Amino acid sequence: MEILAAIGLGAKELFAYNRESYKFDQDQRLEREQLRLEMQVKRFELFREDVRDLVELTVGRMDVYHLVGALFLEFCVSLFCEGRVQASAPPFLLSLFLLSNACAFVYLLLAVWLSMHASIASHSFGVRLLTRFVRLPIPSPKQIAALSSNLADFESQGLEKVL
Repeated sequence: MEILAAIGLGAKELFAYNRESYKFDQDQRLEREQLRLEMQVKRFELFREDVRDLVELTVGRMDVYHLVGALFLEFCVSLFCEGRVQASAPPFLLSLFLLSNACAFVYLLLAVWLSMHASIASHSFGVRLLTRFVRLPIPSPKQIAALSSNLADFESQGLEKVL
């Protein structure tokens, strides 16, 4: 009788030890998955920061082109309005001056327009990248449910895994 009690006590202790081991393994698995998800979120935050940096680089450069082009455009307009050419200058020289100033005006107007367009296009492309392709990974309900564990799972493993 005492032998059976000793065997029962030994089996109970072994069962309790394996149960604690199972709980420890489940805690480790949960921590590992949590760390994996945190690392994945950090990784995607870095991707998003890279996209923002690249977009800001392009937008900043186009804003500088826009400013410089607008200043030169203002200079061309002031040459048209207030530019003094001596009255004794030959007419072909006056024609060349006005023609080159008109060409510069058209070129600078195109430069300002295209720099504004490039800035807007770069910003909208960056927003599209951030909203469609580089979204933060959010675990699905199925993934969250897979992380949960019950001690009933331990007991339903079968006798060979429990002991």
